Amino acid sequence: MINQNNLNRIINTRTFKTNTHNIANRLVISDADAQELLCTELAEHRLSKYSNNEIASLLDAGDPNLSWKVTYSARDVVSKHYRALGKQAEHQYHGELADIDTGVIRLLDDNGNTTDINEYQLAKVVQQFATQSSRLFCDLLLRYGKTETMAQMRLTNKQFNRKLRNCLSYIAKHRSKFDLVTNNKRDRQLYVLNSLNGLFSVIDKEGNIQDWVDSHIKLTNELLSTSEVRYQGTIIRAFNQASKADQYAFIRQAINAQNKAQQWLDQSNKAIKQVGEAQSN
Repeated sequence: MINQNNLNRIINTRTFKTNTHNIANRLVISDADAQELLCTELAEHRLSKYSNNEIASLLDAGDPNLSWKVTYSARDVVSKHYRALGKQAEHQYHGELADIDTGVIRLLDDNGNTTDINEYQLAKVVQQFATQSSRLFCDLLLRYGKTETMAQMRLTNKQFNRKLRNCLSYIAKHRSKFDLVTNNKRDRQLYVLNSLNGLFSVIDKEGNIQDWVDSHIKLTNELLSTSEVRYQGTIIRAFNQASKADQYAFIRQAINAQNKAQQWLDQSNKAIKQVGEAQSN
């Protein structure tokens, strides 16, 4: 592994700076993110078989071979990025390992415990990572697990562990940013918004509203408690038998709750963006 002294010397070369900027332009990312990608590529591939003494000698001699290794590593970064994105798009198109109807993904930890999250929640967590490479790595890992991630990104076990450590380190350093997208209140607002979006999808398709009520009893009661519905029990027991006035009053309350949830999430997203920008400065 390249020591920090050699890495700093490489980073300060004209060739490295030029290629870092080229990567940033090609992938539409910051120079800092591009630098991280290029350093990782050099350490894990082009310079992986060199000792630190050999790398220091190349730097001392101004060996052009080192410059070429930096240049080709930059090309590898861009090439791998687009290959990986293509694979991800293919998986998403076929809907492998995800429930397309509900957008729910089941995560499995090392102890065999499962957690269900929706596509929106996963996307917001993954977006908090600084680089495209890290975002792609975490998205694939959470969706498909280690083996599939290694196969799609063509990673050795050593490379996989390095990327995993980098991601965990990033999470630790930017905990507040991740906390904003994983806190209970945000999860609650996401649940309300997604549930009500489901309700209006049922209405648009002239589906069975009673089925939605039966599967969302707690949320239905919360909506009724602040609504103008007169006979609330009928809404819960037999929605179609409720008066039109009560049905409309319930729907109006659902629309209000949907708007409030969306506004809360919009403000939360804005706060997350501000935290991310502050921590990157």
